[in-house]
Amino acid sequence: MEYLVNGSTKWVLLLGSSQANPEHRHILDLAFGLACLEQCGIQPSDIFIYIDGNDRKLISNFLESGTPNRYSIKPTEDFFDDLPSNSYKNLVLFVTGHGDHKGIDAVTPITPHKLVTSLKKANRLEQAIVYLGQCFAGVFNYVKAGRSSPSDRADTNIILIGATNLQESVSLPTSEQFPTQSKPTSWSANLFLLNVFKWLSSPIDIDGDGLHTIMDSYKYAGVHSNLISKNNKIQRLYEILNAYGELKVAEAAKNQKTGDISLDAKNELVYKAIEQKFINNSNIQNIHQESWILNSRPAQNIKLHQ
Repeated sequence: MEYLVNGSTKWVLLLGSSQANPEHRHILDLAFGLACLEQCGIQPSDIFIYIDGNDRKLISNFLESGTPNRYSIKPTEDFFDDLPSNSYKNLVLFVTGHGDHKGIDAVTPITPHKLVTSLKKANRLEQAIVYLGQCFAGVFNYVKAGRSSPSDRADTNIILIGATNLQESVSLPTSEQFPTQSKPTSWSANLFLLNVFKWLSSPIDIDGDGLHTIMDSYKYAGVHSNLISKNNKIQRLYEILNAYGELKVAEAAKNQKTGDISLDAKNELVYKAIEQKFINNSNIQNIHQESWILNSRPAQNIKLHQ
């Protein structure tokens, strides 16, 4: 049985971005995660943060909402540069941000091959657990993540856990209390990662074996993110029905040209705004998020703490 907390474990928060700066909501995903890791009893010296973006001060300010401690924040490419000098036996990686068919969004996209082969080659690393929160995380599924031989500890064992398969991941508004803030912080959080982090700060034995294992974290996050998503879809359905009625009224007003250039332009803008609201709510209804895990057997034997 392996133990992660207070063991030889490197905890990594990673946010790649091909844009000048990542979205604020994604930084807050990691700020909340950072708070939960510290609450779990993980030492700051064992937590490493890699975030892309030009505005380093802004990134630091967001992360400071989750902790009173100061961290060095590196770009994501440094994560791969640091692996050859790794001194930890275990690595737990949390990924947020955007993703597509090329992998994890970054200045140079992080492909499944790059991630897996880099972890396999990392110095001293015996096993890695990777939580993938980005859209289309399923492109990282069905890769050679396990050991060629169960007893070969020189071959890094990799467990991959995805928020979703070959669809978008779901982010929804939440409000959470951050340690350094007097009031709850609100943002559109990645549902799966949000619940992974909540499990880490207050672990629950989901499968009833008396242990808090990585498998429990996967089951907990999958169940709760889907419950929240389902309840949100019910609410969005009411909004879609109302928006459709508003859309037909706005469309009629748009098509009824008055000859008043200002009024016609206003009607056009109103129609486009209502149309976009209708499309956004419809998109949420059509997203089917189903979490997945690759190399599940080792996940049943990796315990959070003693």
